[in-house]
Amino acid sequence: MNKKNSLNNTKINNSIGLKIRSLPSCGLFFQSGLRPFDRITSINGNVICDELDFYYHAAEQFLEIEIERGRREGVLEIEREPGSGLHIDFYENPINRCTNHCIFCFIDQMPPNLRSSLYIKDEDFKHSFLNGNYVTLSSASSKDLQRIAGIGLSPLFISVHATDHKVRSIMLGNKRVPDIREQLSFLSKNGIAFHTQIVLCPGFNDGAVLDRTIADLFRFGDHLLSIAVVPVGVTKYKKRPFPQVDKKLALDVCQKMEIISDKMAKKDGMRKLFCADEFFIRANLPIPPRSYYEDYPQIENGVGLIRQLLQEGTAVKRKLRKGKIHNNNHDKKDVLVITGASAFPYLKKILDDISPYAIKKFNVKAAENSYFGTSVTVAGLLSARDVIKKIKETAKKSALIEVILPKVMFNHKGHTLDGYSADRISKSTGIPVKVCSSIEDLIDYREIL
Repeated sequence: MNKKNSLNNTKINNSIGLKIRSLPSCGLFFQSGLRPFDRITSINGNVICDELDFYYHAAEQFLEIEIERGRREGVLEIEREPGSGLHIDFYENPINRCTNHCIFCFIDQMPPNLRSSLYIKDEDFKHSFLNGNYVTLSSASSKDLQRIAGIGLSPLFISVHATDHKVRSIMLGNKRVPDIREQLSFLSKNGIAFHTQIVLCPGFNDGAVLDRTIADLFRFGDHLLSIAVVPVGVTKYKKRPFPQVDKKLALDVCQKMEIISDKMAKKDGMRKLFCADEFFIRANLPIPPRSYYEDYPQIENGVGLIRQLLQEGTAVKRKLRKGKIHNNNHDKKDVLVITGASAFPYLKKILDDISPYAIKKFNVKAAENSYFGTSVTVAGLLSARDVIKKIKETAKKSALIEVILPKVMFNHKGHTLDGYSADRISKSTGIPVKVCSSIEDLIDYREIL
């Protein structure tokens, strides 16, 4: 309950605190006196700078909350019920921006005139914890690391690339970057666990540098949760020529990482070292079995997406076979399914296997990425312009009743990188468009079973 509520005139310092956007009127905080636009500056004497501070310090049962309202300040004393939620929506504080000049930075290889949010370089450890964003910790001070340890911000997602300090400085384009080994050592000694990634750039952090990086990371024992080795992405907007991962290097990396990964998996009782799907594709190797990926700790990094797709395809086919319907109708209507070049052969095989049970004919096509360059082959970076071109090309040869596009093409507002919605793509082509996030979405079981 609210035991004390006082507001006094004061000089406001807007550099600290967390401003409330909204909170439910039925909730404890509202009933205790908090209101939208109030700024929470401290809880139980602890300065509040962001949401992490709030959720950490507001977890106590008894709270003394200092607030600013307009040009007045006050104190609220609140006793929380056990298990009660912390339902408050805050205005976002500015995120920490990356000051590195990475030689492989994908954002620096983006075409001009896209929406401004796409050019933001996030280097905020809060978002690493909350959203799984990878950070280099290059701008993290000793005070920042102490705060991470003090709050218990674990796990973090950290871009390592190389533990060789000189090599890493060159790759990040930052001579003042701290030694990542010292930073990881501090975090591990303070109980912070981390997922890591290595963006492999030929001639920089491959070969002996890669071997050393892997060995250094495994020295952190249980605090190391996973390592993803990912090939560098190069678009046509790269200003200077940059070497890419070719078939020979991809094969070498896959074979070398498999030996190390298998060895360490036996020692640790679980696999922690993974190669991104793109390595196996470029090396023309089979995608590893389901058991290779553990609980998919690096799925957002393109590690296991193809295997997950294949697993889902098998499950959908099994479900369809139970319906005992074999549709051999030669008058099936064409449905165009568009994906990126990397996933194309796998998605085509899945839908070819499913087609005997479907009332529609799935025509799978890979859209060439002329927007970023043909070396960019993932579906998530397809532009609407390239997709529209592929739809119109296909429509000339067959009567399409529907186009299915991957959901990863669209952001949370339903727009592609070049600002198109599914409806706008449909209007541009004259063909209905459906956005799907899985094989299940492709199939309307009501039409089949």
